[in-house]
Amino acid sequence: MPSALLLPVLTCAAVLLLSGVAKLRAPQSVDDAFTSLRVPRVVDTAFVRRLVPWVEVALGAWLLLATGPALVVVAGLTVLLFLAYLVLVSLAVRRGEPVDCGCFGALGDSRVTRVTVWRNAALVLSAVLAVVAGLRDVGLIGSVVDGDALPWVAMAALTAAVAVLVAYRSPVAVEAASGLRLDADGNYERQPTPRAAVLTQDGELRLLAHETMTSAHLLVFLSPGCGPCERIGPHLEQWEKDLAPVTVRAVVAGQPAAVDMYPWFAGRSWYDPFGITREAFGVRSPGVVLLGTDGMLAGGPVAGEQDIHDFVAAVGEHLRGATEVSDAR
Repeated sequence: MPSALLLPVLTCAAVLLLSGVAKLRAPQSVDDAFTSLRVPRVVDTAFVRRLVPWVEVALGAWLLLATGPALVVVAGLTVLLFLAYLVLVSLAVRRGEPVDCGCFGALGDSRVTRVTVWRNAALVLSAVLAVVAGLRDVGLIGSVVDGDALPWVAMAALTAAVAVLVAYRSPVAVEAASGLRLDADGNYERQPTPRAAVLTQDGELRLLAHETMTSAHLLVFLSPGCGPCERIGPHLEQWEKDLAPVTVRAVVAGQPAAVDMYPWFAGRSWYDPFGITREAFGVRSPGVVLLGTDGMLAGGPVAGEQDIHDFVAAVGEHLRGATEVSDAR
């Protein structure tokens, strides 16, 4: 009868391999995670960022091959890595700021929440049990060689594969969840502007429906410490020029003091400290929505760094086209 300790070994190996490969396919996700999770500067270097996916892949492969003392070593290193991840996500949750890091690429929910903390705690426990497996000289290779253990290991691998596929979210599904509303013909279906409010720098409460009566507004939802958000922030000033007369406003998750170190927020930010407005629009950071002067949504919400740039470019082209038609008349 094979040892049940093989299952946590297989679990850790599968998670590390999948996570590492996902990061290698999307290096930018590692940069975003380091920024969003506020990794200490002593280890926040370009070398470490590029090394992390390879470390995960190497540990995952080693877990599959190691037995005895070698398994104890690699499982111990896995414990340390998962503990580091657990500390980072726990601190992020304690800060109370929305964090979106995509720690496992397209797998599961990329938002950092209490569920993320429990997930990482479970991974730490799995790695500890893998150490126990090594101490008891239990290894996947030896069990597979044993003919009686092969069906058990195969079923465990199948279970892990099913769990991963159930949690998988394709890019198309993520885009569909961004809040875009299309009618039966694939055209944008306008909806009323939600009854939502924002805070100004001075703490004044403003209703969006009132703010948009005289000018269309492009709301850019950003969070301090979010990697994509920090890359989008410097574009706000240029977007103000390109999209005039549309008013561009950053809706920042947090209090005004949270953006003191980001100069691009100055004079063009509203605040959503409790995430109420963000929830009303069904948007995450980074995200955008275009509000018309008629109390209706004119576009979006759209989420994701590249999709936001594409959306803003499309709005700019539409405005320039409307201006050319007006001048021609």
